Amino acid sequence: MENQTDLINELKIQKEIAYTSGLLQGDVTIKTLLESLAEGVIFINESGRIILINDRLAELTGHDKHEVIGQHMNIFIPDDLHSKHDSHVKGYFKAPRIRPMGEGLELTAKRKDGSTFLVELSISFLNTESGKLGIGFLTDITTRKEAEYELKKRNQELDAYAHTVAHDLNSSLAGIVGFSELLINPSFELSKEEHDSYLNEIAEGGRKMSSIIGELLLFASMKKEDVDIGEINMRNIIDSACHRLKYQIEEKNVDIEISENISNCLGYSLWIEEVWLNYISNAIKYGGTPPKIKIYSTKTEDGYIKYSVEDKGEGISDDLKDIIFNERDKSKDKLTKGLGLGLSIVKRILEKLDGHVSLESEIGQGSIFSFYLKDLN
Repeated sequence: MENQTDLINELKIQKEIAYTSGLLQGDVTIKTLLESLAEGVIFINESGRIILINDRLAELTGHDKHEVIGQHMNIFIPDDLHSKHDSHVKGYFKAPRIRPMGEGLELTAKRKDGSTFLVELSISFLNTESGKLGIGFLTDITTRKEAEYELKKRNQELDAYAHTVAHDLNSSLAGIVGFSELLINPSFELSKEEHDSYLNEIAEGGRKMSSIIGELLLFASMKKEDVDIGEINMRNIIDSACHRLKYQIEEKNVDIEISENISNCLGYSLWIEEVWLNYISNAIKYGGTPPKIKIYSTKTEDGYIKYSVEDKGEGISDDLKDIIFNERDKSKDKLTKGLGLGLSIVKRILEKLDGHVSLESEIGQGSIFSFYLKDLN
């Protein structure tokens, strides 16, 4: 008897829904308006049953607009949010008003195939002879969110890159200031050779700063599809990076051993020099006293060249290894105390060149920072 009563009640509900749906669809003005909107539109009753959807919502979700009439609107909601959404619907009908839904939150809708997509939702209501109806206006914001994410990531890249090159710029500037002060200090008697040598150092420092700024502007403006990837002479790039770090190398009496058999690969030289600059500068800072650094390359079985910078420093804890290449955040900065400030940009550069990074380290045993680029073959 109970099942029969439930069936009768369900038939009454479906009849009321069909009647209300027919009224809405029969109104030419409403129908024309709904089908002209770029948003998906849904009408529901106070029980959350679907009265009507427009063509746009059918297109977004993959449902036939007629087959969903009478079903609960949860068919458009991810399964784990059903109970929460039901309570929101009940609360809304107690005091209906026009407002955005989930402001400040990321809302998702579910398609017929079970996949989900990000949405923006505004809700309103309509009084009819059958009672109050809730109206939802739904916009697919997946593309917008992806663009926002890419912009945020791009800004993080530039921020990390700017921090990475700032130290290098400061180093070159310090050299220029130091040699300039020696030249203008009357208490220092300089030979012509010393005088010319200091002038050359000042000029070289200025050229380095110009080069760094040019590369920063280049990185800021270029996208992966703009980069001309080709064969690069890796030994020349390593030598150039070491030359840019020569003041730090001399100051800390760094012992650098560079393999004679550094393999060439496919890449983009300007960006890869910044990778070496970051890896080597970190090894200088944290590679022991005095720092001892080995640089070498090995070929992998999957068609990549692995380039490594090995140091004899204190090593890196497992907790730090898990986050050291991640985008910069406050917790990382506190934990690293400056180590790897530019490692997130290193990771992004390698990803843009279809490569990747790795780290091998044990406390007390030093570290090996590596990156991989495609072999020439």
